[in-house]
Amino acid sequence: MPLAFAALLLGGIATLANGNIHWEADLKRARTWKPRSSYRGQGTLASANLLLNRHLAAKTGIQLRDCEDFAVHELRDVLRTLLPLASDDLKRAYSQHDGRRGVYASIVAMEAHWANSAPASDERVRDAHCHEAVMWFVHHLTTPVQQQLMSRLVLPKLPARDHTQGKGRRAPDDAAGRFYDDKVTCQNCHVGGIDSLGVPEEKPLTDKAKKRRCYTNYKELFNITCGPCDGIAGPYTGDSDDYFTPTECIVVGKPEDIPESERVKVALPHQFSVDVVGGSDRFGRTTNPINDNLPGPIAKIYGQIHGRWFMDAKPGADLWLLRHDTVYGSVTENGVPIPFIAPSVTEIHSQTAAQRAANLTGPMVSLIHGMPSFLPGGCTCIPDPVGVPDISASWAKGMSDMEYMGRIKIPKLEYLDTPIELDHWANWFFHIFMDTNKSMPHYGKAPSRLASAYAGTAVYANWIFEDPKLRDPD
Repeated sequence: MPLAFAALLLGGIATLANGNIHWEADLKRARTWKPRSSYRGQGTLASANLLLNRHLAAKTGIQLRDCEDFAVHELRDVLRTLLPLASDDLKRAYSQHDGRRGVYASIVAMEAHWANSAPASDERVRDAHCHEAVMWFVHHLTTPVQQQLMSRLVLPKLPARDHTQGKGRRAPDDAAGRFYDDKVTCQNCHVGGIDSLGVPEEKPLTDKAKKRRCYTNYKELFNITCGPCDGIAGPYTGDSDDYFTPTECIVVGKPEDIPESERVKVALPHQFSVDVVGGSDRFGRTTNPINDNLPGPIAKIYGQIHGRWFMDAKPGADLWLLRHDTVYGSVTENGVPIPFIAPSVTEIHSQTAAQRAANLTGPMVSLIHGMPSFLPGGCTCIPDPVGVPDISASWAKGMSDMEYMGRIKIPKLEYLDTPIELDHWANWFFHIFMDTNKSMPHYGKAPSRLASAYAGTAVYANWIFEDPKLRDPD
């Protein structure tokens, strides 16, 4: 029955699925890695499912039933119907790290996977099938095919329950749990977390502005494609670009010029300590200084910095920790020099397994020393803007799915005054630069440089790849 139904649909709408149709909007959606804010939940999978179900129900002519009202064999009939209708062009738009990618080459391969890994008696398998059916319908079918299909097929809604609590810690015999985890990858983008600080983005209007800030979502927002030297950042002392000096940058190659096999992939070790040779920092880290989380003038204090960076984020560990110890040399308040102070900041980011499972970034504690007593600050605790980096991509795909911006050369690397060639990667406002020199001890293991427009820049040296507690128990 399902195969015959699929064949009937294919015969009736093959010209729509494969013909020369106007489907630019479908391709644009496929090439957009981060959903718009109206399609993202409030930090939990359940909230994302509720929101996406509303969008799904708003489609004219669609037939829906609660996921919980389907039997597993009925959902498998839906999947057998959807798979042959998928657009190859849309599937090719998704990278292997994209949660929307296609995973089955045929119905036979899909059924074999079910037989080996998806016990039909487990409700998590039912819910996983609902996630996959909705994802395929939205992201694998062209709009004309969706419209033809809606009148002939009843689709499941996304499920009400969230089974991600055990993600990353499934027992070896928990096949249903692992199957479920594999099928909610699309929701990683829709859950939300803190991928927006609640401030509007502003289009960079000058080349200098693009050097300071060129975010990967600017393509969607402003139709701006960031080049290899865009977002390079450099020393800054205030919010205005009048207080910013771009680091000299020479384009070695655009993404299309550098074969993927020759790119130095972005990497950070699970455990390390490293010297921050130098950098610029802003106390109130943000993507746009129009609004700040920290109080009053504290947020707009900039400093030229040095210090140490530590991380302990082993896969499987319950608690992940990231710490910056930063000493400020010259200090300015939004471009205006502040004499007679030399503050230091210890910034601690922590995230538990439960918070990672819920896509919550955890707290960021800042301990500020050396400031006059009449200024606010001291000890602050706010929701972390980005969380602890998921080095192994064991919970999320952010680090493993960063966008390659190209290869660059910096004639004089800040604070070291040495030439360096770097591969430039970015995700949202965050830029990572990997050394292409194979003789460097940290080649392919750790970056030489990080940059952002209003959340700090840094140059690193003397990487130590071990648990930081071994040398600094405190």
